[in-house]
Amino acid sequence: MVQYHLGKVLKVIKQDKDVVSADASVQAIMEMWDGNQLILGTDPGLAGQVKANDVVLIDYNPVPGVSPPVPKMVAVKILRGKAGKDSWELFKKYKEEKSKLAEPKESPVLEIPYSR
Repeated sequence: MVQYHLGKVLKVIKQDKDVVSADASVQAIMEMWDGNQLILGTDPGLAGQVKANDVVLIDYNPVPGVSPPVPKMVAVKILRGKAGKDSWELFKKYKEEKSKLAEPKESPVLEIPYSR
């Protein structure tokens, strides 16, 4: 099974005058479609291209050879323009509809008369 998660880049973290790094890797603070916020790595092929407000696909497929399975959790694709906006809106709409179904229904308040 191939699994991906949708996220929006809030801030890119890469080596610069304010960030000292042991390597050239790039991470990003991301808001996931389900409301979680995570700091995730970016694929080296995207490292120089990812920027704030990009919608990205996160590879959640298992790391090969690791047991129990652990998801890679690496940004592998940038969805800009209409592709990003439409994808983000689809998932946000799904989340809203799912949340409405999960909301507890108001139950009637049962009053128990107090007696002495």
